[in-house]
Amino acid sequence: MTLMYEVEWTESEQGWGQRPDGYSYHKDMMTAESYISAYWARMPDGPAPDEYTSPGEPYLVEVDPVFALLVEGKETVFTDKRHRT
Repeated sequence: MTLMYEVEWTESEQGWGQRPDGYSYHKDMMTAESYISAYWARMPDGPAPDEYTSPGEPYLVEVDPVFALLVEGKETVFTDKRHRT
């Protein structure tokens, strides 16, 4: 069993609403929190843009051991598919 942190992302677009926008996988909680903090730091100050993506809370999930090796090597992997086992 290999555990990684998964974050579900949601796209918000003015006039269209919200939709799922992918998943990021992180080797540990610190990496997940750093990735999310860096993402928010790149967002402009002031009102929300017409289109943006926002993260959910990181949570532990079991993933395929081969996928876990990829995440370990890169520290973070963003994908449009869920990789839970």
